[in-house]
Amino acid sequence: MAYTNAIIFIHGLGDSGRGWSFLESMMPTFPNRKVHYTFPNAPNQAVSCNGNSVMPSWFDIQAIPVDLNEPDDPTGIEESIIQIHNLIDSVCSENNLKPENVILGGFSQGGAMSLLAGSTYHSPLGGVVCLSGWLLRKQSNVASWGASKSTVPLFIGHGEADQVVLTSLGKEAYDRIKVERKEAGAAVDFKTYIGEGHGACDNELKDLAKFFNEALK
Repeated sequence: MAYTNAIIFIHGLGDSGRGWSFLESMMPTFPNRKVHYTFPNAPNQAVSCNGNSVMPSWFDIQAIPVDLNEPDDPTGIEESIIQIHNLIDSVCSENNLKPENVILGGFSQGGAMSLLAGSTYHSPLGGVVCLSGWLLRKQSNVASWGASKSTVPLFIGHGEADQVVLTSLGKEAYDRIKVERKEAGAAVDFKTYIGEGHGACDNELKDLAKFFNEALK
């Protein structure tokens, strides 16, 4: 059976694609679907919040915890958008898939990238996931989710005890995108997890599997 769908999942600051590759083995078998998983690696670059140390990073981060004062358009972001868009193109081409068969997701910095790359890709994807992430290029990003990408299923999850990327940032992303999508009658699935810090607990991963299952239909 050829691949019917693909899931691309983007890691966070200082991590690698291998750090989230466990998703492939822990996700359930989706009925009548054969899913191709891809876990890309960020480029190495200097990161301000870590004393300009060079590490895997999709863009620069000024301070931890990430809060409302974090720059909206950080250094390195355009190059990473292009990398992720090119990856979606490659996954579609190599597996004879349409963009609507691809789900893009990410954690933390990767979650922020999935919201932005998903809204700016030239065609609607099959779904977008943002775990413990935040909005970048807020005005244009939110506007895209309410216009050309209003039909894309969207899941935002965040731990309520997150002290690395404040929970208020996940809530802000949900609130702003929800307003933009309201006119199109499109929902945003948003959940928070009591006691969860900067990570993905069992309940969040179960909700992620449920979202994948619905989006893959």
